[in-house]
Amino acid sequence: MKKTKKVKKPKKKTEKQLKNILWAIVSKRIKERDKNICFTSDKYVEGSNSHCGHGTPSSVGGGRLRYHPKNLHCQSYHENVNLGGNGREYYKRQVDKYGQETIDKLDQLKNKYIKVDVIFYQKLIDLYTNGTWEEIELFLES
Repeated sequence: MKKTKKVKKPKKKTEKQLKNILWAIVSKRIKERDKNICFTSDKYVEGSNSHCGHGTPSSVGGGRLRYHPKNLHCQSYHENVNLGGNGREYYKRQVDKYGQETIDKLDQLKNKYIKVDVIFYQKLIDLYTNGTWEEIELFLES
Protein backbone atom coordinates (compact mmCIF):
# COMPACT_ATOMS: atom_id res chain seq x y z
CA MET A 1 0.00 0.00 0.00
CA LYS A 2 1.35 3.40 -1.04
CA LYS A 3 1.58 6.24 1.40
CA THR A 4 -0.02 9.42 0.26
CA LYS A 5 1.73 12.67 0.91
CA LYS A 6 -0.11 15.12 3.04
CA VAL A 7 -0.51 18.46 1.41
CA LYS A 8 0.49 21.12 3.86
CA LYS A 9 -1.68 24.17 4.05
CA PRO A 10 0.29 27.34 3.60
CA LYS A 11 0.87 29.00 6.95
CA LYS A 12 -0.95 32.21 7.49
CA LYS A 13 1.33 35.18 7.83
CA THR A 14 1.47 36.89 11.19
CA GLU A 15 0.57 40.51 11.71
CA LYS A 16 4.26 41.36 12.13
CA GLN A 17 5.19 39.57 8.90
CA LEU A 18 2.47 41.40 6.99
CA LYS A 19 3.56 44.73 8.49
CA ASN A 20 7.13 44.13 7.26
CA ILE A 21 5.93 43.06 3.80
CA LEU A 22 3.70 46.13 3.57
CA TRP A 23 6.47 48.53 4.59
CA ALA A 24 8.83 47.09 1.95
CA ILE A 25 6.16 47.65 -0.72
CA VAL A 26 5.18 51.11 0.54
CA SER A 27 8.75 52.32 0.87
CA LYS A 28 9.68 51.17 -2.63
CA ARG A 29 6.59 52.70 -4.23
CA ILE A 30 7.01 56.07 -2.44
CA LYS A 31 10.67 56.31 -3.51
CA GLU A 32 9.67 55.50 -7.11
CA ARG A 33 6.90 58.11 -7.01
CA ASP A 34 9.36 60.72 -5.72
CA LYS A 35 12.05 59.63 -8.22
CA ASN A 36 14.49 59.25 -5.31
CA ILE A 37 14.55 63.01 -4.67
CA CYS A 38 14.70 63.90 -0.97
CA PHE A 39 11.52 65.78 -0.04
CA THR A 40 13.29 68.14 2.38
CA SER A 41 16.62 68.77 0.65
CA ASP A 42 15.80 68.25 -3.06
CA LYS A 43 18.89 66.03 -3.44
CA TYR A 44 18.97 62.77 -5.36
CA VAL A 45 19.40 59.79 -3.02
CA GLU A 46 19.90 56.09 -3.61
CA GLY A 47 20.70 52.84 -1.83
CA SER A 48 21.01 53.00 1.95
CA ASN A 49 20.85 56.80 1.75
CA SER A 50 17.28 56.58 0.39
CA HIS A 51 14.63 56.39 3.11
CA CYS A 52 10.85 56.72 3.23
CA GLY A 53 10.18 59.44 5.80
CA HIS A 54 7.01 60.47 7.61
CA GLY A 55 5.67 64.01 7.98
CA THR A 56 3.78 63.05 11.13
CA PRO A 57 5.89 60.40 12.88
CA SER A 58 4.38 56.93 12.83
CA SER A 59 4.69 56.79 16.63
CA VAL A 60 1.96 59.44 16.96
CA GLY A 61 0.17 59.23 13.61
CA GLY A 62 -1.46 55.85 14.03
CA GLY A 63 -2.17 53.34 11.28
CA ARG A 64 -3.83 55.78 8.92
CA LEU A 65 -0.94 58.26 8.75
CA ARG A 66 1.76 55.61 8.96
CA TYR A 67 0.84 54.55 5.41
CA HIS A 68 -0.83 57.66 3.96
CA PRO A 69 0.87 58.70 0.68
CA LYS A 70 0.68 62.41 1.53
CA ASN A 71 2.43 61.76 4.84
CA LEU A 72 5.21 59.72 3.20
CA HIS A 73 8.03 61.00 1.03
CA CYS A 74 11.51 59.99 -0.02
CA GLN A 75 14.18 61.40 2.30
CA SER A 76 17.91 61.07 2.68
CA TYR A 77 19.37 59.21 5.65
CA HIS A 78 20.69 62.51 6.99
CA GLU A 79 17.31 64.26 6.84
CA ASN A 80 15.28 61.29 8.11
CA VAL A 81 17.60 59.95 10.81
CA ASN A 82 20.18 62.56 11.77
CA LEU A 83 17.71 65.46 11.61
CA GLY A 84 14.77 63.42 12.92
CA GLY A 85 12.83 63.91 9.69
CA ASN A 86 13.52 67.67 9.58
CA GLY A 87 9.90 68.21 10.62
CA ARG A 88 9.80 71.96 10.20
CA GLU A 89 10.95 71.83 6.57
CA TYR A 90 8.87 68.72 5.87
CA TYR A 91 5.69 70.43 7.11
CA LYS A 92 6.43 73.58 5.09
CA ARG A 93 6.89 71.52 1.93
CA GLN A 94 3.73 69.51 2.58
CA VAL A 95 1.72 72.74 2.84
CA ASP A 96 3.34 74.07 -0.36
CA LYS A 97 2.62 70.84 -2.24
CA TYR A 98 -0.87 69.92 -0.97
CA GLY A 99 -2.27 73.08 0.64
CA GLN A 100 -3.02 73.89 4.27
CA GLU A 101 -6.54 72.44 4.12
CA THR A 102 -5.25 69.02 3.04
CA ILE A 103 -2.57 68.99 5.73
CA ASP A 104 -5.13 69.96 8.38
CA LYS A 105 -7.32 67.08 7.15
CA LEU A 106 -4.34 64.72 7.43
CA ASP A 107 -3.66 65.96 10.96
CA GLN A 108 -7.23 65.12 11.96
CA LEU A 109 -6.65 61.50 10.95
CA LYS A 110 -4.41 61.12 14.02
CA ASN A 111 -7.52 61.10 16.18
CA LYS A 112 -9.57 58.85 13.92
CA TYR A 113 -8.71 55.38 15.13
CA ILE A 114 -8.65 52.30 12.96
CA LYS A 115 -8.08 48.67 13.87
CA VAL A 116 -4.65 47.76 12.54
CA ASP A 117 -4.79 44.01 12.09
CA VAL A 118 -4.11 41.29 9.54
CA ILE A 119 -7.08 42.41 7.41
CA PHE A 120 -5.84 46.04 7.42
CA TYR A 121 -2.34 44.99 6.35
CA GLN A 122 -3.61 42.64 3.63
CA LYS A 123 -5.90 45.33 2.22
CA LEU A 124 -3.06 47.88 2.10
CA ILE A 125 -0.67 45.36 0.55
CA ASP A 126 -3.25 44.83 -2.20
CA LEU A 127 -3.85 48.57 -2.65
CA TYR A 128 -0.16 49.51 -2.69
CA THR A 129 0.52 46.66 -5.13
CA ASN A 130 -2.44 47.10 -7.48
CA GLY A 131 -4.27 50.28 -6.54
CA THR A 132 -4.04 53.95 -7.38
CA TRP A 133 -2.92 56.71 -5.02
CA GLU A 134 -6.55 57.87 -4.84
CA GLU A 135 -7.77 54.40 -3.81
CA ILE A 136 -5.12 54.17 -1.10
CA GLU A 137 -6.01 57.61 0.26
CA LEU A 138 -9.75 56.85 0.17
CA PHE A 139 -9.25 53.64 2.16
CA LEU A 140 -7.08 55.36 4.78
CA GLU A 141 -9.41 58.34 5.12
CA SER A 142 -12.65 56.35 5.39
